[in-house]
Amino acid sequence: MNTFELIVYKLINIENNIFSPKYDKYDKVGGIHKIFFGFYISNKIYKSKFHFFNETIHNFYFLNKDDNRNDFIHYFHKVQKIYHILNNFCYKYKIKKSKLVVDTDLHLNTIEIKDKNIICIYHNQCRYLFKIEDLLKIIYNSLTNTYIFFCEPITIKNPYNNLPFGKSNLYYVYFQIINTFKIGYTKNTHLDIFLKFAECNFNITKFTNNYEHILRELSIQNYLKNTCKPQLKEDIDNMINGFNHSQGIQRKIVIHKEFPIHELIRIMKPYLYLYLNYNYSLVPKIKLESKNRLYKKLHAFISFNPSFGRKNIVLKQKFINGKIKKFKSHIDFNLKHKKFNVYDNDNFMNNHLSYKYSDDNILEYEDEDYFNIEHQTTSRNLNFFMQLVVIGNNQVTDTSNTNEENVNDELNDEDYDEQHDEDSIS
Repeated sequence: MNTFELIVYKLINIENNIFSPKYDKYDKVGGIHKIFFGFYISNKIYKSKFHFFNETIHNFYFLNKDDNRNDFIHYFHKVQKIYHILNNFCYKYKIKKSKLVVDTDLHLNTIEIKDKNIICIYHNQCRYLFKIEDLLKIIYNSLTNTYIFFCEPITIKNPYNNLPFGKSNLYYVYFQIINTFKIGYTKNTHLDIFLKFAECNFNITKFTNNYEHILRELSIQNYLKNTCKPQLKEDIDNMINGFNHSQGIQRKIVIHKEFPIHELIRIMKPYLYLYLNYNYSLVPKIKLESKNRLYKKLHAFISFNPSFGRKNIVLKQKFINGKIKKFKSHIDFNLKHKKFNVYDNDNFMNNHLSYKYSDDNILEYEDEDYFNIEHQTTSRNLNFFMQLVVIGNNQVTDTSNTNEENVNDELNDEDYDEQHDEDSIS
């Protein structure tokens, strides 16, 4: 018999029933309630106490007996109250007697429970102190875990014993954050992901399904921060090759093979972010805007300095034997480039007042030629139709037979011209 059942047995006084030889007729608990609670204790057909509660209050016996139903709810509530009081007492006693295993943060700095933004978690019969920003970072790294931009959240574990945190621990952290903490050094993304996880009742499957598009955006940002330089250089080369392939005989971006990799990554990382969003984002609007912004930015980049990335040999002049001779001094690379973002103070101070619609989501870059062809075709068809209207008006006569013949001929000519126009387009 578990704790809840023991409380029911004592509080409802199951033994005192009408069949008992020592039946106390002054017992305030009705016989029907003793039967229901006694059936719950003696039979294990209910999945949980809440299943028992739900099945009982919808029992046909309480169909037209609201007073009896309310009495049953009152007794159940009273049992629950005592049960939670005992649980709270036992929990506090366990915490008080448990051992404080860790009293440092993840950087091995000593911390105390009285310090600001410090949380104590009781886990696996031991106490652990965490800085709230460290704990949120652990949760963030677990939930945003990805493999090749595909979301694969992993279990949130205690880093000191490698055991998963219980759901009660997660709820404890959540209520401590919203009720007591004044977070000043935590990243907004860390806190935002944790709150979204709490909205899903800490269900990883539901969280991933609801916010996979956000996790994909975060995975792209984490990829740029954590990926090694050779891999980023390979991605930048693929981006530049794709852009050069679409330019035809126009100016192309040519990077010398000896160009410093750290400078290339520093300059091209904002462009690479647009490139990854265009290829891997799950939001169509972001994909479209990233694609168009990328091509516009790269066009402006190569127009500003067509010689970017080229290798230059710097010569030094020396005066030898009455003659000026040039010697190789050192090798330099053309690093002159246009800034990716230009700070506009006027726009910054006023951009909170109104929404500015972006033209980047109107038309895809690769479809400009197609759009021009369609526009020209539509204009040609419209002019041709207007000419037919003018010709038809000039040929109108007073004779009805003549009108019918002209109309029929005009329709036949129009069908032929439209068919001829369609054949020319195809």
